[in-house]
Amino acid sequence: MTGRFLGIDVGTSGLRIAALDGAGECRWLEKADWPIPTIVEGHEQDPADWWAAFDGLMRQLGGQGRLANIASIAFAGTSGTVLTVTADGAAEGPALMYDDPQGGDQLAALRALDVDPDAQLSALARWRFLAEERGQAGRPVSQADWFVLRLTGRHVSDSNNALKWGFDAVAEQWPTALAERFGAQLPEVHRPGTTIAAVTPDLAHRWGLPANTVVAAGTTDSMAALWASGATEEGDGVTSLGSTLALKLISDHPVSDAASGVYSHRFGERFAVSGASNTGGRVLATFFDNEELARLSEAIDPSAPDTLGYWPLAGRGERFPVVAPAMGPRLTPRPDDPALFLAGMLRGIARIEALGYRRFATLGGTAVRRVLSSGGGAHNPVFARIRERALGVPVTLAAHTEAAVGAARLATLCMDTKGAGR
Repeated sequence: MTGRFLGIDVGTSGLRIAALDGAGECRWLEKADWPIPTIVEGHEQDPADWWAAFDGLMRQLGGQGRLANIASIAFAGTSGTVLTVTADGAAEGPALMYDDPQGGDQLAALRALDVDPDAQLSALARWRFLAEERGQAGRPVSQADWFVLRLTGRHVSDSNNALKWGFDAVAEQWPTALAERFGAQLPEVHRPGTTIAAVTPDLAHRWGLPANTVVAAGTTDSMAALWASGATEEGDGVTSLGSTLALKLISDHPVSDAASGVYSHRFGERFAVSGASNTGGRVLATFFDNEELARLSEAIDPSAPDTLGYWPLAGRGERFPVVAPAMGPRLTPRPDDPALFLAGMLRGIARIEALGYRRFATLGGTAVRRVLSSGGGAHNPVFARIRERALGVPVTLAAHTEAAVGAARLATLCMDTKGAGR
C-alpha cells in the first residue's frame, strides 16, 4: 500500500488524529480540544464545536504539507451519541451524548416492538426523543456518521455504531420491525473499513488532501481501540484496566446476553464479544494513590495464592460476569499490612477478569488464548503477573492504545480488496 492513512477519534472533550504509513507504523499523532459543557442533568454538545476543532486542525496540518499523501480516512466516535441532520447535512440541534439519560420513555416504547430482546436500542431511543419531544424531523446520525456525511455527502453508518440503533450485526440488516417503522430515515449500513466515497473536492482543496482521498465506514471508540491493540486472531482478548474493567474477545461466534450486558460487534469476518465489570481502578483509587500503588506493588509476591476472595467494588451493584444489582464491595477481612490488602484487591480484579473470559466461553464464544492490556493498570508488572496466573494465558501490553490509531487501521482496509470492509 502506498500513501498514508488517517484515523480520527472524536471523543467528548476533543479529537485525536493519527497517520499510519504503508507499513502500518504510526508516523504522527495530533489533537485538538473543544469547550466541555457544564453538565447539570443531560449531556449535550454542539456539533459546531466538533467541526471547528477538526477543521482548524486539518487546515493546520494541510498547511504544513502533512496531508498531501493521504489515501484514505476513517472516523471513530463515541458509541450511542446521536444528532439529527437536515438534507444538506447540517445539524438540527445539539447532540445527545452517549451518557445522556433522555429517551427513557422512547426506549420503553421501542422495547414493545417485535425486535430481538438483546438488541441495543439506546441510540435509537435518543433519536426518537429528539423527534418526538423537540420536533427534529431530520435523519439520525451517530457522531462518526456525521463526519462521514460532512466529508462525502453520504448518509451512511457502520455496523459497530449502528448496533445501538438496533441493527442486527449478525444478519447484517435492520430488523423488520425497525425497517417498517422508520424506513428511509435509517442509514445504509456498511462494515467498518468499507469504502464510502471520496472527500468532496472543496474540502480536499481546503485541507490540502489529494483529490482521490476516500473515506471509509468508521467505528465506535472502543472498537477502534481494539483495532489499535494488535488483536487480530480468534481467541485474542483485550482488557482495558481503567476506572472499570472492560473485556473484549475476538470470537468466530457472536455472543449476547442482555442481562449481563454482553454483546457482539462485527470485527472483520469475526466478532468482538464485549462485557464490562464495575470493578477496576476506581476502587483502587479509593484506598491508594499512584505512588502507593507503585511502591506497595513491589512488596507483593505475584505467585502467592488468593486467600482473601475479594470482589472489589467502589459502590453497590455488579453487572458482569455476574448480574448482582444489590452486591456490595467484598473487601474483608482486611490485613494490617497495606501491601497484603492491595494484593488481595489485585487478585480479586484478576479473578473477575478470568471469570469474564470464561463467561464469554460459556455463552458460546471462543476460549481466550492471550490477553493484550490497556489502561493505567496495564503498566503494573506485578499486576500483569497476577493476572497471567489467574487467566492461565500470556498477558502483554497492547501495541497501541489510541483509538485514532485503530481508526487509521480501518482506513487501510478500504485500500485492500481482502479487508474487513469487503
